Amino acid sequence: MKEEITREIEKKQKKLRIAKFLATCGIASRRKCEELVLNKKIKVNGITICDLSYKVSSQDKVEYSGKILKLKEKIVIALNKPPGYISTARDDFKRKTVLDLVKEKGARLFPVGRLDADSRGLIILTNDGELAYRILHPKFKITKVYEVLIEGKIKDVDIIKISKGIEIEGRELFPLSICTIKSDSHSTLLEIKIIEGRKRIIRKTFASLGYRVLDLKRTQIGCYRLKDLEESSYRILNKAEISSILS
Repeated sequence: MKEEITREIEKKQKKLRIAKFLATCGIASRRKCEELVLNKKIKVNGITICDLSYKVSSQDKVEYSGKILKLKEKIVIALNKPPGYISTARDDFKRKTVLDLVKEKGARLFPVGRLDADSRGLIILTNDGELAYRILHPKFKITKVYEVLIEGKIKDVDIIKISKGIEIEGRELFPLSICTIKSDSHSTLLEIKIIEGRKRIIRKTFASLGYRVLDLKRTQIGCYRLKDLEESSYRILNKAEISSILS
C-alpha cells in the first residue's frame, strides 16, 4: 500500500514540458499546443507562459481560456470511417464529423490526421496529444496503408513513376511500396504504403497521371490493421494495440 501511494505521488509530481502537458490534457496535438504557448494563451500559477522549455506537473495550476487543466485518462479509439463524414472534431457548416459516430462524448476526442469526406477506413480518435504527435510527425515514420481503386487499367510505367517518387505540388512523394492487388480493363485495385499525410495526397498523385480514384480506404496505421471492424463501428484500444500503432 505504501509503495502504491509513493508511486501515485511521484506520478503527480512528474514534470512535463508545457506543450506535452497540454497535449496530455487533451487540448490538442502537441504542435497546436506549442502554438498556444507561443501565442501567450497559457497561464501557469497565474503567470502567462511563452517558453516551450517550461516544465509543469499536476501540482501546478495550468489555465487555458480561463479553465484549469487536469491530466486526463487517455483514450484511443480505432474507427472505421464511412464515406460522407469529415475528419474534424467540429464543423462550422454542421456537416457530419467522425465524432458523431462515437459515444465517448465527454472525453474531448479529436481525430489524428485526416481522411477526406469521400474516403473511408481506419482513423484514430484520441484525447492524447502526445500520441497524435508521434503518429503524425514524419520523423517517427509511422506507416499508413491504403487500398486505392482507380478507373481503368493502370500502366506499368505509371506504377514505376510513383514508386520512384513523384512530385505533387512542389514536393515529392516517396511511397514505401505500391503494388497491384487486381486489375482489369475497367478498374485497378492497388495497395500503397506511405509515411506522410498531406491533404488528399493519394488522390492528387493518381490525378496527376490521369487516373480517377473511385474508392480510397485506409486499412492500416503502423502495425495496427483495420481487419474485420465493420464500417461506422469503433473499438477502444488496449496498450498492446496502441503500441502496435507506433511500431
